Amino acid sequence: MHVLTPRVRLAAGIVGSVFIALGSLGVGWLGPDSVLRSWLLFDVLRNSRGGVGICAMLLVVGAVLLLAAWLSLGLDLLRSRSRPDAPGRLSQVVVSALAWSAPLIVALPLFSRDMFAYVGQGRLMAAGLNPYTTGMADLPGWYGIGVDPLWADTQTPYGPVFVWLEKVVVMATGPLPTEVAVLAFRLIAVAGLAMLAYYAWRIARLRGLDQAAVLWIIAASPLVLMNFVVAGHNDSLMLGLIVAGTYYAMKDRPILGTVIVALAIGVKPIAIIALPIIGLIWAGRNAGWGVIIRRWIAVTAIALGGIAVLGWGIGVGIGWIGALATPVSISSWYAPTNILGISIGGLANGVGLDGDIVQTAVKLGMLALGCAAAAYLLIAKRHADPIWLLAGCFAVVSLSSPVLHPWYGLWLITLFAIAGIRQLWQLRAVVYATGFFMLIGLAEPLDMIPRLDSSAFIPVAVIATALAGVTFVLVATELAVRRPVVAGVRLQPRSLAS
Repeated sequence: MHVLTPRVRLAAGIVGSVFIALGSLGVGWLGPDSVLRSWLLFDVLRNSRGGVGICAMLLVVGAVLLLAAWLSLGLDLLRSRSRPDAPGRLSQVVVSALAWSAPLIVALPLFSRDMFAYVGQGRLMAAGLNPYTTGMADLPGWYGIGVDPLWADTQTPYGPVFVWLEKVVVMATGPLPTEVAVLAFRLIAVAGLAMLAYYAWRIARLRGLDQAAVLWIIAASPLVLMNFVVAGHNDSLMLGLIVAGTYYAMKDRPILGTVIVALAIGVKPIAIIALPIIGLIWAGRNAGWGVIIRRWIAVTAIALGGIAVLGWGIGVGIGWIGALATPVSISSWYAPTNILGISIGGLANGVGLDGDIVQTAVKLGMLALGCAAAAYLLIAKRHADPIWLLAGCFAVVSLSSPVLHPWYGLWLITLFAIAGIRQLWQLRAVVYATGFFMLIGLAEPLDMIPRLDSSAFIPVAVIATALAGVTFVLVATELAVRRPVVAGVRLQPRSLAS
């Protein structure tokens, strides 16, 4: 792949985003009771094979264009890495991220229906029900909102901060169409992404990293735009709070950092992994066990005590602790733990044992092993770089879980980016992980009416086009990197340090 000129690259990414937004009109998610289904434009696009096919292809082509533009920008940054403070490098990334995000803000939901679940949980809260003990199916009209049936009897996996936000959004939008509430949740996710980008930039500057390269990974990636803008996942808010809290802890404001990480736990309880890291930063690199334990007790009391008080204050108690099990109650076919569990479970069936029990035991055992590995890192490597510890702990826990959504992959990509991508193999890992999780997202079901979805042609064509397009762009980029000289600058594969 050649390094495109800045204007061509920017335009390609904008066209890609516009294609995704236009494609969403025909195959993006709408609730069965949505008023938009009666509009002529949506009726024409969504109820004809031609309209659905064109929209599906626009979606895939748009995503491939975004990937190509993003990788071209990355090659440009790689070419100029010997001048990390050169004028325009950082601004190119910021302008690209903003321009590529803008059309996606008005797209219909794609790649996930979680924003509809946010609306449903907000309705539960507004009705005075506890989403930690009450399923969505207990509320009349839940299915018409557009909630995935998987949520019907599932406890919310979110913390009290986010369920309170869900209530606020639902009550503020009142009798307005569901799409207004969905847009509000998307704007919250975009605000989380903005916070994440800002504090990632500050940490990059603090650590002497290439600021443009860090933001290229965290703010401009098509995987980020797909999951934190189009899909509106609240993980952007959780990550933004974790990174912000870590930054303030590194700036000798550990109590503020602890409070901010507590808010992250209140969004998604998995953020609790960051708490001991804040304690280690507070204790100092060379602190003894006495100081470390006191700091761990302090951050635990401040964060978990505060979340408990908040939970009781809004009427949901500490149900979020039990909700920690919700994400592992399902499985991702591509998660290493799930692959191992299915394989061993199949072997168990072959020798006359109960394969389901064996499979469950393997999954629980792997998750326990991941938690033990995180504990080992915190104890044995307590004097190591805290950002690398943070990334490592999230990695061992996430990769040992039987569920690994694309937005979970962004947890790791984000944290390793602020830890420092310093070698070419690490950069390759980020790029190929981005391509892989993009394909997983593009393979998600689309909102096609049954008579169209009954034909395998459109889904197969979508997946095949996505696979071919993403593969072509990644191979072209790899060939460009493997050349002895890229745009007149010789690559040094061993180190990418600024």
